[in-house]
Amino acid sequence: MKTKFYNHQGEHLILYFAGWGMPPDAVNHLILPENHDLLICYDYQDLNLDFDFSAYRHIRLVAWSMGVWAAERALQGIRLKSATAVNGTGLPCDDNFGIPCAVFKGTLENLTENTRSKFERRICGDKASFEDYQQFPARPFDEIHQELTALFAMIGQDRRTDLIRWTNALFGSGDKIFIPANQHRYWTPRCTVQETDGGHYLFSRFTHWSALWNH
Repeated sequence: MKTKFYNHQGEHLILYFAGWGMPPDAVNHLILPENHDLLICYDYQDLNLDFDFSAYRHIRLVAWSMGVWAAERALQGIRLKSATAVNGTGLPCDDNFGIPCAVFKGTLENLTENTRSKFERRICGDKASFEDYQQFPARPFDEIHQELTALFAMIGQDRRTDLIRWTNALFGSGDKIFIPANQHRYWTPRCTVQETDGGHYLFSRFTHWSALWNH
């Protein structure tokens, strides 16, 4: 995977796992708490994360969409102060607990620049959010195609769940990617669940990182 590190000489770390194909800049507007660094993880063509966590007193995880599945595999053995799942589950390709398998497979098989734009429209939910989202520098099409190909293969082979302990799950009632009912079904036995107004790209509704675990 790729990473972007924002070093503020902080005592604590926020660890953010992006969704498939998503630009790392999609969370740039969120205000960091005092004394925190930020590590952004994205592009899951592989799940290798080479980072020294030993200097940090507290580590908080925020994982979006496909980042939930990726974080579970990359962070085994890392002690987390909190772990927030945003519009994603540990079974991302699943008719009852994630994205219906036929939809997931169809997204990959029919992926073009045009269908990518339609997908981004769907994750934003409304025109204003989509216009804001389009301001972020887009990742190269070939890269996100390779990422989804790799994810589809890895997810098909690895259906393990609960590899880390999640403290809360947050999802939008208008999410058109991960069906809200499936998210509810997956998370309710596992952790605190909060449903809020919004689509799949929920971060536009927030101004501070801390709101993602303090609610």
